[in-house]
Amino acid sequence: MPADQLIAEARAAWLRRETEPAVSLALTAHAQGDPDGLALACSIALRGYRADLLVEHRAEITEMPTGVLRDGVLAVLQIADTDLDGAMARVAAICPGSGADATSDPLGGEGRLLPLLLAYLATGAAASAAWVHARSCIDAARGAIAAIPEEAAGGRGDSVAVHIPFDLLGLDALVELHTDSGTEARRALTDALAPLRMRNSLTADHALALICLGSVEHADGRLGEAAINLARGARLAPSWRPGVRVHGHVELAFVRIRQGRWRDAAEVVRRTDAPAESVEYDWLESQALAVHGLLLALQGDLEASGPVLERADRLCRDTPVFLAQMVLTHARIMVAITRSDWRELRRALDDAAEPGYRQPYRHEEWWMLTLLAAWHLERIDEFRSGVAEWGREKGAEASAYYWAYVSILAEYDERHPEAATAVSRALSRLSLDDDPLGRAWVRIVAGIYYSRFGTRGRPDPVRALAVYEEASAELTELGAAGLAARYDEVVAETTAELLRDAGGANPVARLTDQQRKVALAVGQGYTSGEIAGILHVSKRTVDYHVANIMRRLGVSSRREIARVLVVAP
Repeated sequence: MPADQLIAEARAAWLRRETEPAVSLALTAHAQGDPDGLALACSIALRGYRADLLVEHRAEITEMPTGVLRDGVLAVLQIADTDLDGAMARVAAICPGSGADATSDPLGGEGRLLPLLLAYLATGAAASAAWVHARSCIDAARGAIAAIPEEAAGGRGDSVAVHIPFDLLGLDALVELHTDSGTEARRALTDALAPLRMRNSLTADHALALICLGSVEHADGRLGEAAINLARGARLAPSWRPGVRVHGHVELAFVRIRQGRWRDAAEVVRRTDAPAESVEYDWLESQALAVHGLLLALQGDLEASGPVLERADRLCRDTPVFLAQMVLTHARIMVAITRSDWRELRRALDDAAEPGYRQPYRHEEWWMLTLLAAWHLERIDEFRSGVAEWGREKGAEASAYYWAYVSILAEYDERHPEAATAVSRALSRLSLDDDPLGRAWVRIVAGIYYSRFGTRGRPDPVRALAVYEEASAELTELGAAGLAARYDEVVAETTAELLRDAGGANPVARLTDQQRKVALAVGQGYTSGEIAGILHVSKRTVDYHVANIMRRLGVSSRREIARVLVVAP
């Protein structure tokens, strides 16, 4: 095929956004001696975020004239080599010459490349938590856009791609959050997306902006809003921006984990893989591995999670990725708690408290983890001062975690009436907004207290068993197999104690109200699935209740449950 026809075919393929065929055709034209072939290949590769297609032509590109095509491709390849500083320096050197952008670019009619390149570098800098670099790129991109003549910017010939201003809004809000520089950028981002959302006009052009907004909301503890925006952004991300999609999926999975929706998180993780052909592979692979390893660890499979998390950690050492590091920190903390390795928990918390590192926990969650480590390390003075300091803060009394620690301290000091009151307050303040693992922990604290002292200074195994079972049921429903197994042992021990103490008492009195409802339905012959529909709970929860009912009644089958109900209705 003649070179001029190859060039025409390359342009046609690009119009269909078929990046790889378009670049291949342009390179074939270049090989046949067409003077525009290499420049066209560079322009298409940059606009399609596929500079990896030009790796084998790096030397030839280096011989091109200095400008956005040559230095843009070389900068992106430097990012692939994890040389962010070098890429930044290269692009900074061509910024003053941005006016020549359109004349040297065969696709200049589709918008200037320099703002796109700067926005891409800002994205890489933000992913690496290089906030100063990100801010520099955002400002430079906006400067390049502002430098476009008014008469040209109004038409298609010399403007910027539609997604670039939205990318910059999103990145600006992200940098603002992590540099504690106000909320103006966040408001601008929200205001820009709101009318599009109302008109149902959000498109692929808004994908990164939505994901950035979701990231900001996640950091603020607004998990519901974060999940909505991350899911929509990942869904809208175009195939030619795989990094945007993967980042959105990883952070969405992390948010789902923190919401206690582990099955939803697992479904997202199954769809998350880093494309091997992308120049961003090393940046994306660590994120995908980190969230996969975290999920395995939470599900109790520490043996399988270990190598996955270690590989993600190794990748992060070579290519620091902020989101992957945040997920790895959470995994490290959860593994330490599962293993009761309190020194490792303390080390993980100390690392996460380093200046400039923004951990994902709400203020009360951070207090909860910090005091958990202090208590188990027997640093009583530190624990006591921490509880007192937290209590002086606004909003502390609304936290179930705070009252759980007040009860622990009061019990330690043998102030049992205060401890009983604090336990009651802790349980009453639990809500669906709390982390499900945190809810289970509060119930375990309450169960331990009731098993020792009850509410009147005497052990109350019935009440202790009720809260233990609630904790174990929630962990089982969640899929936290390791922690659920541990608490099942506590339930079994407390049940045995209850049966010993009950003597000839009515066995039905050993059941909670919810267990009585389940037992009655079992006695009437309903299946677990049917009972789940009647009581508006999951089948798994019903099965768990049935197992606990059999333990409490000292029977081994559903038929025996029915027999006990007949004898002692």
